[in-house]
Amino acid sequence: MIMASWLAVQPSRAFRSVYKVKQPLNLWKKTVLCSAHTQTVQETSGKSFDEIPGPKGLPLLGTFLDYTKDLGGGVRGYQRMHEMQQQRVQQYGPVFREKIFGRQTVTISNPDDVEYLFRNEGKWPRREPPFPLWEKYKEDRDQMQGVGSLIRRILNMKMLRPKVAEGYVEPLSDVASDLVAQIKAIRGTDGIIPSLQDELFKWSLESVGTVLFETRFGSFSKSPSLEATKFIDSAHRLFRLFLKFVLFPAWIDKLYRFKSVQEFYDHMDILHNFGDMCINKKMRKIQGRLDKEDIQDEDAAEFLTFLISREDISFKEITSNLIELLFPAIETTSFTTLWTLYLLARNPDVQKQLHDEVRSVVKPGEHATPASLQKMPFLRGCVKETLRMYPAAWENARFLDEDIIIQGYRIPPNTMIRMPLYVMGRDPEMFDDPLQYKPERWLRDDTQRSLYHPFASLPFGFGPRMCIGRRVAELEMHLFLSQVSQNFWVESLNEVQPVITSLLVPDKTVELRFIDH
Repeated sequence: MIMASWLAVQPSRAFRSVYKVKQPLNLWKKTVLCSAHTQTVQETSGKSFDEIPGPKGLPLLGTFLDYTKDLGGGVRGYQRMHEMQQQRVQQYGPVFREKIFGRQTVTISNPDDVEYLFRNEGKWPRREPPFPLWEKYKEDRDQMQGVGSLIRRILNMKMLRPKVAEGYVEPLSDVASDLVAQIKAIRGTDGIIPSLQDELFKWSLESVGTVLFETRFGSFSKSPSLEATKFIDSAHRLFRLFLKFVLFPAWIDKLYRFKSVQEFYDHMDILHNFGDMCINKKMRKIQGRLDKEDIQDEDAAEFLTFLISREDISFKEITSNLIELLFPAIETTSFTTLWTLYLLARNPDVQKQLHDEVRSVVKPGEHATPASLQKMPFLRGCVKETLRMYPAAWENARFLDEDIIIQGYRIPPNTMIRMPLYVMGRDPEMFDDPLQYKPERWLRDDTQRSLYHPFASLPFGFGPRMCIGRRVAELEMHLFLSQVSQNFWVESLNEVQPVITSLLVPDKTVELRFIDH
């Protein structure tokens, strides 16, 4: 019955499923129009929410225990949520429902449905805070909830413009050079870096800090500042706490206000105090300019200066929003880069092709420029392919203010609709050889590229709520990976699997050997 309804609602998907035929990209527009028409027809005939298939769960708890059970080796169910989503898509189809502690969620994995959702989410789609305690902290500290619409418009204007991003190339190249030098300095005689993830975290902090706060924090100096050291430690610890709080509903907070809750508040305070310090320092530095000149240049790469110079944004808004941007950007970029290095090391043919491209474009002793980056499509493909296979943000979610018809089912307002990016990126109906690392699939002249649904891999999201820092994050990774290719050959010494903390991360230390060319 489930399969029959799936095929009836999505005939094009069913055809591709049975006959393994992929639809060319230039036909997706027609599909969307057809899909939109189908949705309109179903407005009066959509099946009820209760008819959506899915695991039943227990009264009150729902499927919560599935995520807490011991899977062996110290791994809990919630750390394998991406695999559980895969299993449920296989069992229930491209849309399924489950209840966790009273919260109803619907997961959709068909790119057609994801596209329809994004194109009908409204001007300012809603995402709830990561968890109730995050919202409570913001309330207790009298801080903004999320990135405000005014700030978001300014951020989009400053961070998504290609011309502005070009202004960050030189400072980000300098940070990348510092990490390359650090790798050479701390690796053992065997070429192994004992704490590569920590070094990538520092690099990402320095890179994002260079863009958002227009300053270097000194992470690679022999004696980094106490404030920067505390910030790095707090950010690490917060990510370990996140998933614990995400799993519990608001009413559970009252039952476990013990050490971990206080720890969360303490580390969040450290992050915000660090942001206040950086902004105060910048305000003192540019006060003379604010008094004498107009610095509202929208194309200049002075991000914090631009924010401070605006009279319609308060100091508190600047701090709250920059920390909200800085914190997740550090971990997502550093882990994506770690996964890319791991995949390159596990696929030496791909690594050689990347080396050849970089060396054909960038002269020895020089760094990539905005112009040379445009001549390295394989480099960009390597990052895209990593994000397809190991998206740091392994799922996306939306809450709509109106009901919507998906796969023939009517989903009511305020339901959490989840999009499993990890599952979608590994769908064999969408990607040929989905478990193979093939950056060439993203090249413009590759005949297969036109076969991929544009919504099958959306690591940065889509629409008004897409990742603000996408352009800068990609630039960071491209610049660093190009320098790695100029300086090292990377070998993998162990195999790792993805697990979830709050992001998709390796289940053990990634052991890589960096060998000089």
